[in-house]
Amino acid sequence: MIQTMKPLLLFGLFTCVFLLSGPAVQAQCEVAIDEVDPFDSTRVVGSHPVNFGYMIPSKYELTDGPKMIEEGKMLFAYSENDSINGFFMTFAIQEYSYEPIETGHNVQMKLSDGEVLAVYNIPDNGTFDKTTNMRLYQHTCVIPLDLFYRLTFSTIEMIRIEYQKQNRIIVISEKQQKAIRAAVQCVGRKSGLYPVKP
Repeated sequence: MIQTMKPLLLFGLFTCVFLLSGPAVQAQCEVAIDEVDPFDSTRVVGSHPVNFGYMIPSKYELTDGPKMIEEGKMLFAYSENDSINGFFMTFAIQEYSYEPIETGHNVQMKLSDGEVLAVYNIPDNGTFDKTTNMRLYQHTCVIPLDLFYRLTFSTIEMIRIEYQKQNRIIVISEKQQKAIRAAVQCVGRKSGLYPVKP
């Protein structure tokens, strides 16, 4: 189990940096990271972060009212080493209060083809973000290979995160849907798994 989680732990170190900075959308296929760990030869390919959801008021007060922020950011990544290869989609979500959540299939995605799929989520406990006075949660979802290929042509219209106390539904605009799909395609292209070659 520890070996299986190793790519996820490595991936988590990189997501902290990229989810909180950088441009929302890249016009060309440029990844934020494509590196090999010199200690265990784990390769990580990660997209630039993509903003999604509505603009919402934070708990950080400015002179003219609360600071407005995006509901969330998404980072798509591929991790590869000797024992495991896989795709991961990490959502960074700002919450107004502490939201307990357990590991499991508690993130659902509504795709543009109408299907709703639950994905395995490895959440954190949230950290206080002093720039918003809110709690920042990272939800790292395991994306199976068949779902990865679906996300290269379908888009994600909505995301539901099932916390223990409430369900958080985030509606994704058409422009944001295309940006997320482009990030998925770009990571797939850089990792050599997209497009599928006959």
